[in-house]
Order: sequence, then C-alpha cells, then structure tokens
Amino acid sequence: MPHSTRTQALSLIFVAGAAVAPFAIALGACGIFGGGKPAESAPAAKAAEGEEAGAAESASAAEATPTPAASGEKAEKPAEAAPPPSAPSSTKATTKNEPAWATCHEKFKAKGNPSADVAALAKGCAKASKMKLIGKTLTGKQSDAGPPQSYPLKADANHCYRVFAQAQESIKNLDVAIKDSAGNIVAQDGSTSPTAIVLSDGAVCFTAKDAATVVVSVGSGSGKYAVQIWGGAN
Repeated sequence: MPHSTRTQALSLIFVAGAAVAPFAIALGACGIFGGGKPAESAPAAKAAEGEEAGAAESASAAEATPTPAASGEKAEKPAEAAPPPSAPSSTKATTKNEPAWATCHEKFKAKGNPSADVAALAKGCAKASKMKLIGKTLTGKQSDAGPPQSYPLKADANHCYRVFAQAQESIKNLDVAIKDSAGNIVAQDGSTSPTAIVLSDGAVCFTAKDAATVVVSVGSGSGKYAVQIWGGAN
C-alpha cells in the first residue's frame, strides 16, 4: 500500500475512535457494560444514610409523643385528696356571743404584775357579764418549749363561764382553751398577745354538769402568768 494511502487510513481510524469514545464512556457510566448500578460517591452515600436515620428518629418520636384527647373528650382529672376530718364538737357545752362584752376590756393595759393585772381585767367586765369569780386566782410559769398546763373547771348545768388570763411581757403569745370532760375543745382565745380571754365576746355555757378543764399554753416566749375563771347562771 502506498505511503499516502496508509496515512489517510490511519487518520480515519483515529478520528472514528475519538468520536466513539464519549459514547462508550457514557454507556459505562450508566452501567450498560458493568451490568449493575453505578457506584455512589462517598458524600452521596453518607447523605442517604443520614436521611434514613433522621426518618427513623422522627418515627420513634412520633410513637413516644402522647396522642392528644380527641375533641369532645374530657381529660381525666387527678383524684383530689379528702379533706381532713373536722374536730368533734362537744355534747356538753356550747358557746354564746355577747357583742357588748367585747368592749369591756378594750381599754385594759397591763402593768407588769400578772395577778393584779388579771384581777383588773376581769373586774372591768363584771358589770357587763354579771358573772362572779369562781375559786381563786391561778398562777403559773410557762414557756413555749414546755407542755400545756391544765386546771380543773367544775362546771354546773345551765351555767356559763369566762376565763381571763394575763402574762408577763416576756410571754409574747399566751393561749387559753376550755375543754369538756371528753377532751373536746369548746372554745379558745384567738389573740396573739400576753392577754387571753375565752371568749373575748361571749362565754362557754354547759348544758350538763361536767368536769371540764382550762388549758394554758405559750405560743412564744416564757414567764409567769395568772388566770381567773368567772361564771354565772345562764
């Protein structure tokens, strides 16, 4: 074959190969020659794995989230605690209120001697209540760390009683209560001072004879105190 003819043939073969090469590369990328799926790049594979993990977490969260109550349905309320039982009332005594009795001790001022002070306190209310001193003045010493102290009250049927108490200034809160023989509190003072009256605007009245008690305690402080019990027919 002449040299010029051979040169032309080689040129045609080279041109044809160059033209076919891009198609062969594209077919190989599509998996025609490999018989399989083209390999994914590392970043693409990681992104796919991340999307699958995110979908799984979303599904788990949806299962864990409680389903809200359907419209029209009432949510269940927690059970309410039962109220504490009320203290039993006395079957032997009641209280009566006399508003005028609240004014007889409004101007009272203690002078530092519990026995003299309580006598003056009670005497100032004698005209309004028309009661008389029962027994003698009771005295004692008490502190907020000590137990309550009790004094007997021999109550007669159809009689009313009023208790006056005064403490030294070192006792900031003197507390007084009247209990019946069953231990029920019939009445107690509501003050937070060294002066206590049961009742400040009334009295405790017994419907039957009873061995009642007057209970003295200290809410704050310590020192001496004095008590007088006054009574009369109802």
